[in-house]
Amino acid sequence: MKVIFSANTSWYLYNFRKNTIKRFIELGHEVHIIAPDDAYTNKLIDLGVRKHHLFLHSNSLNPLQDMVTILHLLYLYITIKPDVVYNFTPKINIYGAFVSYLLPSLRVVNNIAGLGTAFVDDGLKKKILHFLYKFSQKRADIVFFQNEEDMLLFTKSNLVKKEKSRRILGSGVNLEAFNTTRMTKEKDIKFILVARLIEQKGVKLYAEAARIIREKYPTAEFALLGPILDSNPSAIHRDEISKWVDAGLLNYLGHSDNVASVLAEYDCVVLPSFYREGVPKSLLEAAACGKIVITTNNIGCKDAVIDGITGFLCEPKSLEALVNALEKVIQMNPESFIKMKKSARCLAMNKFDENIIIDEYLATIKN
Repeated sequence: MKVIFSANTSWYLYNFRKNTIKRFIELGHEVHIIAPDDAYTNKLIDLGVRKHHLFLHSNSLNPLQDMVTILHLLYLYITIKPDVVYNFTPKINIYGAFVSYLLPSLRVVNNIAGLGTAFVDDGLKKKILHFLYKFSQKRADIVFFQNEEDMLLFTKSNLVKKEKSRRILGSGVNLEAFNTTRMTKEKDIKFILVARLIEQKGVKLYAEAARIIREKYPTAEFALLGPILDSNPSAIHRDEISKWVDAGLLNYLGHSDNVASVLAEYDCVVLPSFYREGVPKSLLEAAACGKIVITTNNIGCKDAVIDGITGFLCEPKSLEALVNALEKVIQMNPESFIKMKKSARCLAMNKFDENIIIDEYLATIKN
């Protein structure tokens, strides 16, 4: 079949859906990518896709710019004539479905990967999004949700019909690329936060916890890995990160396309996120590498860890709870430490294998 994968960045599709795209191509489907061009465009083309640039400003609230995006999507759909379109990221989920009303034979599969802060506050933004989702998602044939809470919210609010809803655990993880490393307990326990560096990921809380832990356990090490998003209003600024580095609280490792090689040097992945996640890919990758996971008892995050077995859950925005969890890891005896890491890998093998997710997407064509 002729299929489209569409998102708000080429980076997203390459990093989160690369192996899904490869499997579709291997099975003989003609894959088109619709996304704004960026540094990952050529990497997608190298996979064997046909790439189409999309005019899109993902953070813009300008209705004129969004109307241009909708018209551009319509033009691309008419030109490509796809059988199925797979939409990812909020604006594409909404606008791709809008456009599809004019193409009744097109099969539409959407993916709701977390709701961020949009559905937390009862403001005008939430009401607008509620209306847009309700109208657009009626056109979708299937909507994948990454956590139970989001699926229940959408079905109970009549945004999506229950029979169209499917539950998957994030985007999955490549168990061959992400394998167990640094399984024994060393003298220097090493923690790392892997995420886009925005405030809602709990980055500031992590830095403060690092300060407290290092005062008590000087050999403990902390690191940050992820891009700085200067255009995002919630971005952690470079000068703030520099202050943490200069104070000796943590190391900033920048951004990497080879996360597995970075994780090989660490024991524990920390994500004190306090907004509505899907299921964070960084935590799935951490489990696959046999890393202890510390994250919040929050929507999406809690699905990536079994508390006390593969890691520890703590209350969102609680510095005390985060410090206690970090201290638990440091104080574990070597046998329990290794056992927890092995349990994390087992969890990844049983639940997070990306082949499970890919098969779910392939089933949308078979059916």
